[in-house]
Amino acid sequence: MTATERVYAHIRDQILAGTLRPGARLGEAGIAADLGVSRTPVREALRKLSADGYTDLRPHAGAAVRLWDPAEVRSSFAIRADIEGQAAARTAQTITTGQLAGLEQLCARMEAPGAVAQRSELNRELHQTILRISGLVHAERIAMQLADIALLTLTFHSFSNAQAERSDSDHRMLLMAFRIRDADYAQAVMRTHILTAAAVLDDVSRSRG
Repeated sequence: MTATERVYAHIRDQILAGTLRPGARLGEAGIAADLGVSRTPVREALRKLSADGYTDLRPHAGAAVRLWDPAEVRSSFAIRADIEGQAAARTAQTITTGQLAGLEQLCARMEAPGAVAQRSELNRELHQTILRISGLVHAERIAMQLADIALLTLTFHSFSNAQAERSDSDHRMLLMAFRIRDADYAQAVMRTHILTAAAVLDDVSRSRG
């Protein structure tokens, strides 16, 4: 991993974890000192983060974590539902016994007592694995970037116990669809799963507003 890639991953992960909140300033000198690199890879990483939608770069103002427009977040979920729905359908047709067992282990880890802190990371891994199994070119990169833009991690921080249980149930239905190789069912479950997460986020945002 290059210095630029390391800086990029560090800042992106802090944004997704909620450590760096929307609007937070990102000073090149401070980041370089914290990570033990020069300012050049920091500058390059901030440009890439801006191009990928995580930060804003403004002339003479530097970089800041992007402030998300609610309409943009909703749009990200809608596009993901289409992409990941297609990927789930393809996965139902191509998944192997070993791949299915791997997904079942991820679900079990997510449902385990005390897994709240790792829930978002495990959920991301589950979705990413399904996209990878589907074999759809570019689907993984596009959908996971949209998932990050939609701040999926913060969505799980907002889930109640009942909503988390519903999400777990969706995952189990997906596994059943894969097990019986029902592409239409897998697509419908994945679309509903993602659009329901969008509705939960929207509801939480309204209640806080």
